[in-house]
Amino acid sequence: MDQWTELYKDVSFIAKTELGRIAATIVITAATTLAMKLLQKRARLASIANLDMERHRRNFVLAKNMVLITAVIIVGTIWASKIAGAALSLAAVAGAVLIVSKEFLANLLGGIMLAISKPYGIGDFIQLEGISGRVVDSDMLITTLAETLDGHQLTGQTVSLPHSLLLVRPVRNLTATGNFMINILTIAVHPNEDLLAQEAALLKAAETVCAPWLAEADRHLRRVASHELVDLPSAQPEVLIQLSGALEYTLALRYCCRPNERVQVEQSVTRIYLRTRTAFRVPQSGR
Repeated sequence: MDQWTELYKDVSFIAKTELGRIAATIVITAATTLAMKLLQKRARLASIANLDMERHRRNFVLAKNMVLITAVIIVGTIWASKIAGAALSLAAVAGAVLIVSKEFLANLLGGIMLAISKPYGIGDFIQLEGISGRVVDSDMLITTLAETLDGHQLTGQTVSLPHSLLLVRPVRNLTATGNFMINILTIAVHPNEDLLAQEAALLKAAETVCAPWLAEADRHLRRVASHELVDLPSAQPEVLIQLSGALEYTLALRYCCRPNERVQVEQSVTRIYLRTRTAFRVPQSGR
């Protein structure tokens, strides 16, 4: 009993010194990082073993949040006295700065959130506030995009987006899966055309173009799904029929390709499909 009492006093004394606080913070940070890696590895092994993915994903998220909250509470307790003193001295300054530079602080907070959550990185194609483009630069305040049109074609123009948008607007990362990405190509079909034949022609065109990398893309998507604990479709092309209205049907082609090749792939698939679609028109009956 006396030994534990002495040990507690030694630890308490160390935690009251600057060097002790820094050392304790480093130890807690390292332990938290290790615990996160172990939890992620356990969840990945569960996905490889084809266990209940939804249950393991929920357990992983719960355990991860508990570890992070525990680490924050411990570190906050260690530095409580310092934080209280700093908060009192900075309160007046923070109030003045908040009034004078609200937008600057919002952009700064958005930049901090970007650094922590990492929703996108340099080279990713994203959509934010109705603007699409490839990320070419990012600092603590703004992200710069090389703007793209609907067909993913670069316009040659750049757009600067303030990081304050990340606090209030959703951001869509079109290349979140890394080396290969999933794309959707929509094709309008007239009701007079043979819909099933057009579907087969579009699917065949996609399989012809995507054949060289299908196996590699499928392995990559499975690795990403296992590592990130997300559900991803197969790399195999697939066509969905959408009944838009009485005057037009829509074929939605889902296919996989490399991010920097998606314009070329889309054009190749479209051109092969257009060369074959005229052969599948249903003859109209005379009046």
